[in-house]
Amino acid sequence: MFKKLLAVFVVSFVLVGCGDGSPKVDASSKSAFQTSMKEISETLKGEDSDNFRKAIFNIVFAASFETGGDEAKIQQILKEKLDGKTAKEILKEYSKSQP
Repeated sequence: MFKKLLAVFVVSFVLVGCGDGSPKVDASSKSAFQTSMKEISETLKGEDSDNFRKAIFNIVFAASFETGGDEAKIQQILKEKLDGKTAKEILKEYSKSQP
């Protein structure tokens, strides 16, 4: 019994330590998305902040173009591309798509 409890404790401790505490995009609703984007933006400085804004602009612009401006479809695309991601993850993906 003790070994099982210890194993659960160790696994829980490892999983808690996996996250770096960085805010993540919450695309569950429009207001949640806006709030989470603001929180993320406030954690970024300098070049990261500029690149993050560019990445989000490009993603929103592409989604708008792809859907003909249909807001519900844009929200769905943003949710698929961004929900649950940190700024670091978004910047990494964005840097891959840039020349």
